[in-house]
Formats: sequence, structure tokens, C-alpha cells
Amino acid sequence: MKKDRSVLVLGVGPEEGLGVALCKAFAADGYSVFGCGRSKENMKALNKIKTEKGKITGLVGDVTKEKEVEKIFNAVDKNSKTLSSVIYNAGNNNAKPFLEMDLPFFQDLWEVCAKGAFLVAQQAIPRLVKNNGGSLIFTGATASLRSRPPFTAFASAKSAERSLAQGLAKEFGSKGVHVANVIIDGIIDGDKVNLRFPEFAASKGEDGKLNIAHIAENFLMLHNQKRSTWSFELDLRPWSESW
Repeated sequence: MKKDRSVLVLGVGPEEGLGVALCKAFAADGYSVFGCGRSKENMKALNKIKTEKGKITGLVGDVTKEKEVEKIFNAVDKNSKTLSSVIYNAGNNNAKPFLEMDLPFFQDLWEVCAKGAFLVAQQAIPRLVKNNGGSLIFTGATASLRSRPPFTAFASAKSAERSLAQGLAKEFGSKGVHVANVIIDGIIDGDKVNLRFPEFAASKGEDGKLNIAHIAENFLMLHNQKRSTWSFELDLRPWSESW
């Protein structure tokens, strides 16, 4: 029964963002959802969201810090629900020409995309195996598969995250853990783009951006896939996106 199961979404930001949309989608399907982000204000707002079925609880934490990741999972353990899915949605897509980068810039991208994914997977996998299976889903990007300037640093971090996910999928699929990577190949129709780059966002036109609720539906679909037809990778893009 879904009401007896929980889902953890890491990398939850403002309400008009993919993290919140993922929380809403799984809660609407009946799960008790824990959303985690670094902003106390965003987590307070998350706690106020009401759904007809599942409950959404906000947790404050930094996925790049080992002790904080442990605290996040321990907090989820304290509820009486069986952990059914963990979604790693944390990311920081920053761009800069290579010769203008310094080590902190490069390392910050790696910390969130690669190190954070590793720390979360180390906590998630044993719990999912113990619970007789579940899903571990990563939010990928175009840069997970190919690199181009000025996104060279971001691509190196996202490709590392994808390689981690692929190795986990091969190692733990036989133990009932469905590990998947979702390639977001396009612009997400959320606050990050619409508020920071309104003219660029408007230039995409009707259906030229990925609807966050529709993206979330695909994550839920992956989680519910029958094990005889598991997908490792799913790529999503608007119908008008050139690829």
C-alpha cells in the first residue's frame, strides 16, 4: 500500500521548480514524501503544501556534507513508512569559459553533482535493498552525455553522476533496486529560467520548455515500471527542441 511507503526527494528549491513538482506528484499518488533542500524558507513553504492523499514534509540539509546526508536519512527512518524511492535532483548548472574557471568553480559543480550523488546513494542503496527493492532516480542533463563550452565543468560533473548511476544500476538491479537516470534535454519551465532570463524563456514559445509537472509524471512512471521492462535512461525534451 502506497500510504505505508515513503519517498525522499533531494534538491528541492522554490515552488515553481522540479523538486517541488516531484514531491507533489508522488504525494498525489499516495506516498508520504520528504523533500530536502538547503533553504529553510523553501522548506517552510514545502510544509504548507496540501495534497488529497500523501503528506509532504520539508527537511533542511546539504547533500555535499556526509553528516548532513546521514541526518536526512535518519530523519526519514523515524517515520513508520517503508522507504520506496529516493530521487537525487540536486544540481547547479553554472557556465564559464575554461580559462576563466578556477578550482573552486570546478569543484563546486563536482561537489553537488558527483559527491552529493555518491553520499546519497551510499545511504539509499542499503535501505532499499533491506526494504526488498525500490527506485533510485537521478536527474540528469544534456551535459550528462556531451560536453561543450561554456559548460565543460558542468558536463564533467554530470557525466560522473551518470556513470555512478549506471554502475549502481548494474550492481543492484538484481537486488530489486531500480536505478535510473533522466536526461533533461531542454529548458525547464520554472523559476530558475523564467525569473533570471525572462526574454530567453519567452523566446522558446508555446511548449518550447519542459513542463515541470509533466517531467515529474515521468519520474513516477519510472518508479512504477515493472521489473521485466526497467529503463536505465529516459531522455525528455520539448517536441520543438532541436537534437
